[in-house]
Amino acid sequence: MGFWSKLVILTLAVLAFFYVKVNFFDTPHSPHLKVEKKLTSEEQVSEPPQKTENTRTTENKKTAENTKEQEKSKVFVTVYFLGMDKHNNSIFKTVKREVPSGKNELRYALTQLVAGPTQYEKSVGVYSEIPKNVQIMGVVESDKKIIIDVSGNIQTGGGADSLYSRFKQLIKTAIANADRKKPIYLYIDGKQAEVIGGEGIMITQPLKENSLDG
Repeated sequence: MGFWSKLVILTLAVLAFFYVKVNFFDTPHSPHLKVEKKLTSEEQVSEPPQKTENTRTTENKKTAENTKEQEKSKVFVTVYFLGMDKHNNSIFKTVKREVPSGKNELRYALTQLVAGPTQYEKSVGVYSEIPKNVQIMGVVESDKKIIIDVSGNIQTGGGADSLYSRFKQLIKTAIANADRKKPIYLYIDGKQAEVIGGEGIMITQPLKENSLDG
């Protein structure tokens, strides 16, 4: 067999090798592959990051650096929702919400709380016990205290467990985003709350983590 014949055969063999490798072994990962993540008590639930094209140009590198700087300057609040653990027990889940420019952080966190989890958060098992159409009537902050006024329908529907969970969501969200040096008081329809719901759950004020625990 001549030299050129051997060279042709070798070339064809190499091409065949790469064809088989690319088509049968280097299967790309599907962009829709679902990765399940087990969540634990008060673990932060985050929206999936948006995918961007990976480029090597100087311009795109500068854009990425600017984006990172902008992310650092953003302000986020923590909102408390609920979820289930591996034993099917209800536990708290925290999510982050970016605060729009000029918005009061505490009020924004509370409005996000009553708005409920996003579609993505619902898809990973996050939920809320706060009824629909609950409104934050006011958030008043003075030099000495903070007053949060909530609409009365926050007390409607559900039993004692549901009432306890929804008010714990509210209390934990308020404490996480308020000035910790100032006491926080909860009002319902303009009156300071002492007993909540038909179940008669006592609430001590100013608000603390154990305000519902007697």
